[in-house]
Amino acid sequence: MIKLKNFILKYSILILAFLSFLIPFIIYLLTLERKLVGGDTSWYALQIPKMQIFVPTGYPTFSLLGKLITYLPVGDLAYRLNLFSAIFGALTILFLFLSINKLVKNELISLISSFTFAFVYPFWSVANRLEFDTLNSFFIALVVFSALLYNGSRERKHLYFFFFCLGLSLTNHPIAFFIMPAFLIYIIIINPRIFRNLKVIPISLLCFILPLLSYIYLPIRSLQGYGSVTSFKTFIYYVTGRTTSGKIHGGSFGDRPISTAFEVFKDYLEIIYKNYGILLIILSIIGFVYLIKKNKKFAISSLLLIIFNLAIITQYIGWAVPNYVLNIMLIMSIYISFGFLLIVGSIKFVFEKLLSNKKILKIDNILKYFSLSIIFLFFVFQPFSLIYANYNRVDRSEPGDVYKFWDKAIDNMEENSIMYVLAFSSNVGMFVNEYEYGDKEIEFIYHNNPKYSVGDMVESLEKDVPVYFVGNKNFLKLQFNTERIGKQYYWPRYKEFLELYKVVSPKVSIKIEYVIDEYSKKFGEKFTVEYIIKNKNKKRVKISSLELELPDNIELVEVEPEGYINQDPGISRGMYMWVSGSYVVEAEDEINLILKLRGTRPGKSQVKFRITAHDVYINSDDIEIEIKG
Repeated sequence: MIKLKNFILKYSILILAFLSFLIPFIIYLLTLERKLVGGDTSWYALQIPKMQIFVPTGYPTFSLLGKLITYLPVGDLAYRLNLFSAIFGALTILFLFLSINKLVKNELISLISSFTFAFVYPFWSVANRLEFDTLNSFFIALVVFSALLYNGSRERKHLYFFFFCLGLSLTNHPIAFFIMPAFLIYIIIINPRIFRNLKVIPISLLCFILPLLSYIYLPIRSLQGYGSVTSFKTFIYYVTGRTTSGKIHGGSFGDRPISTAFEVFKDYLEIIYKNYGILLIILSIIGFVYLIKKNKKFAISSLLLIIFNLAIITQYIGWAVPNYVLNIMLIMSIYISFGFLLIVGSIKFVFEKLLSNKKILKIDNILKYFSLSIIFLFFVFQPFSLIYANYNRVDRSEPGDVYKFWDKAIDNMEENSIMYVLAFSSNVGMFVNEYEYGDKEIEFIYHNNPKYSVGDMVESLEKDVPVYFVGNKNFLKLQFNTERIGKQYYWPRYKEFLELYKVVSPKVSIKIEYVIDEYSKKFGEKFTVEYIIKNKNKKRVKISSLELELPDNIELVEVEPEGYINQDPGISRGMYMWVSGSYVVEAEDEINLILKLRGTRPGKSQVKFRITAHDVYINSDDIEIEIKG
């Protein structure tokens, strides 16, 4: 027992540091999201395996480290990607523990204080699913640790390590850029004389720039076809948080009234209050006051970090995002540790004063240690109360319903099917289709794809390819006879109903064919093109309009009277149009339009034709004609 006690005392910092990582990591694993939850994180899950460029700032370290995580031999791809956040979430708590301990010099207080941040809802909720906020928090904790490491040693190697960590923090979330001055001020006021050395500044800059070279990843992958950062201008835009057009990504600055910023500010305070509670907030305020007494330079710098953080997030968007105050809550956990330290120190001081002028009895020591034990249990209760309060809220060990819908939907589809999708959760479906059911070779067509059209669906059906759709049902059910597959699911996050439908047959089946004798014509030569409109339905179809688009080097001479449609067209938006609405094609019958055209100058060009029936555009294949001089 004595040897064990001596071992624990000797290696207490290492043991508790290990626990500061292990305990949060285990709890994050127990509540870890096994699959996808939808939203932005599902786009990241799609992009990381392919090493595609993210939205600005590009997040190079997140992308590269995320790619490395995908090679871990545990679970499936979705599990490994979510594991990324659990790892860096636990590493954040480890370096927060080490940072606090450098300030308070008390391992137990440091462990408990770091756990108050580990299990606060905004952090825990991103530490058990794929998100770049845990990596950002890790970088901030690492910068704080490196700054305190330098403060304790004043060695140049630790100064250079600080600048490396500072540069590393700028390779992820752009908020780090705005709070960076707080760290710089702290390092400068610690020992301003060191910067008079001619070697220190260039080496510090080199260490700062070195991790920033990871941004080279953006143009490299873009030139390989995985992004849009293909010029120096767009590169600068991207790394400073702007799109390739120069617009600030996701928000803006300088265009919000003070009243809006103030409301957002109050909402952020409300987030902190709801998650830490009045007791921990009071304790952090007391701790901050005590920190001023113990370490004024760090107290000032940390307060500046909070001010800079709030100043930028209240201007960025018009509402409060819990993730944006994680850096503030991380710093508050340091203040909380000083609040604990002050209370423990005060109790010890009181007992020492009371017992200094009298004979110390056994009961005095019992009262002293009993009081300290009560205070210690009170401190320990804080992180446990956070675990108890938040566990069920953040537990994602059971895959969410939105994932289950897409998993069931794609499982129900035949191999080599085509799925047309208009849904907010489409990225979940894309991931499930590509990485979990890839052997089924289902073509996933998103709504902004040019192939997302009624005509494309009809063409697929004609080739006996199974066609399904999710979303846009009100429109598509007007065009097709459909069958719902499985149950309907309501996704409350975007107030969206998700249903899988199989397309049985078109409600209107029309095919357009054309006839032309040759595709090469002489300049000035008249030639004939006939369009044949075939109704494959067992009931008559009414055609509401026809549109003909001719190139600049071909003109319409006349409409041949032999055709079913023999009226001359009108002209609108540069196209010839027939809009009488009286053209009817009987069931399983056909009508035609015969045009006399003439080439007006040499060149290759295309003639385009389409009709409208039942509010659906049906296109003919383009005719490519060469006019020779």
